[in-house]
Amino acid sequence: MRSRTLIAIAAGTILGAGAGFGAFWLTVGPLFPGEREIGGWTTVADIGGARQDPYARARVALFGIWGLPPSEAIYYTARSDAEGRPLTGDCVYSVEGRDPPGRWWSLTAYRGGFYIANPNDRYSWSSTDIGREPDGGWTMTLSAQGREGPNPLALGPGPGRIALSFRIYQPAPTVVRDRTLGVPPVVRRLACGTVAPTDRPD
Repeated sequence: MRSRTLIAIAAGTILGAGAGFGAFWLTVGPLFPGEREIGGWTTVADIGGARQDPYARARVALFGIWGLPPSEAIYYTARSDAEGRPLTGDCVYSVEGRDPPGRWWSLTAYRGGFYIANPNDRYSWSSTDIGREPDGGWTMTLSAQGREGPNPLALGPGPGRIALSFRIYQPAPTVVRDRTLGVPPVVRRLACGTVAPTDRPD
């Protein structure tokens, strides 16, 4: 009797783990319900609102990077460059943009949903600390170690689940109504396969 009980418990544990993994896969999958693409970036109409389904809310709780209602923050995510090629630490990119209509913005790089360790301890740039061009525009340089170009940011070495998160806090009402007016930056691939001397690890 005891052995049958243990077997039943083990079977239940395995089935529960399988169901949990299935839910986890849905949770961290590439799309939220209602996700749309704007210039190579994706955004969701109501990511922090009450109308999201349980799996979308679980993803918000898991990663903790999407959660405020649109009136407080709008989120754009890029997993590829402007040509649709997946982001990789084997390449160097420029991210070119201007301040969107809103109170404050930030851009952060993630690998597998986490901050990317780098020699500069730099994980993001924002409207308050980024270096600007004379016309007010700005350019970031993304590479494996984040050691080259203006406003450098690290992607980590090699391919991986790399994503950029562009957030606009307290966006203008026009942006809340029409996400295309948020004008997320353009991600351009500059070079691949070689690492500049300034970008080599110590």
